[in-house]
Amino acid sequence: MRWPIWRHFAGGLLMTLMVAAVALPRNVAAVVFVTAMVLMLLIVRDDKKRHGMFVSGYQRGRTVWIVAAIIVLNLSALVIVLTQFEDPTDDPWFWVTLSIVAFGTSGLSWIWERVYRGDVREGRL
Repeated sequence: MRWPIWRHFAGGLLMTLMVAAVALPRNVAAVVFVTAMVLMLLIVRDDKKRHGMFVSGYQRGRTVWIVAAIIVLNLSALVIVLTQFEDPTDDPWFWVTLSIVAFGTSGLSWIWERVYRGDVREGRL
């Protein structure tokens, strides 16, 4: 089973939306969170349609370390956006932080898939 590259970017966008929402005004944050939830539902639905199942990122095996890296990246970004930006949307470093989350989580998702497929192929799961 292979996921298309857009699937990894969609996951990265999902994580980025959740990080961004905590720093935005409440009315905007609500829309961003709802968008993230809808995106998650669309990802799950597409996975089930395309592959017949949705594989959660929380698997035993070697992927645990990749999930830990994603969690650390997101928690670090949350701390940064909550403590370092007075007016986040006007600060270019806010957008840099979100870009790092987007590309970092997308890349880690791609790595996760490769490791997961290796674990399945070699009977580790």
